[in-house]
Amino acid sequence: MLAVLALATVCLCACGSTMVTSQSTTTHAAAAAAPKTPTSTVTGPTTPTSTVTSPTTTSPKPARRSMWDRPALMHPQTITITASNNNLKLPQAQDFILRCPKHRVMLHSKLVVWGGHNVVLENCNLHVGQDWVGYLQHQTGTLWIHDVHFGGAHLTGGIQMQEPGANVVMRDVLFDKVYGSLHTNHAELIQTWCGPKRLLIDGLSGSTTYQGLFLLPNQWCSTPLSQFDLRHIDIDDSGGAVALWLGDIKGGNAALPLHVSDVYIKPPVKRTWRGWWLQPQPPSETWGSAIAGAPPGGSYVQPTSTGAFGIDETSAPAALATERSR
Repeated sequence: MLAVLALATVCLCACGSTMVTSQSTTTHAAAAAAPKTPTSTVTGPTTPTSTVTSPTTTSPKPARRSMWDRPALMHPQTITITASNNNLKLPQAQDFILRCPKHRVMLHSKLVVWGGHNVVLENCNLHVGQDWVGYLQHQTGTLWIHDVHFGGAHLTGGIQMQEPGANVVMRDVLFDKVYGSLHTNHAELIQTWCGPKRLLIDGLSGSTTYQGLFLLPNQWCSTPLSQFDLRHIDIDDSGGAVALWLGDIKGGNAALPLHVSDVYIKPPVKRTWRGWWLQPQPPSETWGSAIAGAPPGGSYVQPTSTGAFGIDETSAPAALATERSR
């Protein structure tokens, strides 16, 4: 049975948290093919007669959807993120659109999003005080983040993810500098210790004084992993430590299909050997294609008043290798 839900905007609550209890199920409608144009017979007033057949027309094949695409949403509910509405607990069978006002949104504490099925966070300019900028946890479908600026004057971290079984797609995401050290808080741009099943990034720029991408997807859970695909990333690690870290994978790193392209790291000033800023260290080929330096055209993602824009504004990401074989 299809539960029909009207598009709703969730009200703000004074305590800074929102709990939504509605849910829906997903159905799919098959697209009907356009009818063929019938052939016609035209007979002139004199002999001989001639038969004229008009061209047969068929409907074009629908474009194949890619995992990079914005997920299809069924009866989504819309929530506006504000300073008083940034701690969200969402039903895991319901789709959501998380929107922001068309200006910088100043948050007193991190954005917390727990639950939801397919969740879209798009065109947001979020600024947080001395804290991590976001905790994203337990979506059951796809978490799709596009044109978002995660900012703040003194961030102690970027995003922490706990996403067993979910797909996480980030396209054109910008982080302000995160501050930390070995002996204080361990700041990372992205930290995951459980999932996601599939992590796709195309367009990410950021700076760190400690670590960049800290990816340990099976550290606290044994969720099966499908694919990590990392493209068009630039991290300023000149004042930091390890920029790219991948580990704690069930079966070892080789068990995870990993694609890395156009990933640039500005290495620590006094530690230019790749083993200082890559984990696993060489001779491992995990990060063999990562490039020391900055992209020739500058950072891939730039800030805007409503979020960010970057590499995929003019072209969509190329299909995944598994999609090209379909």
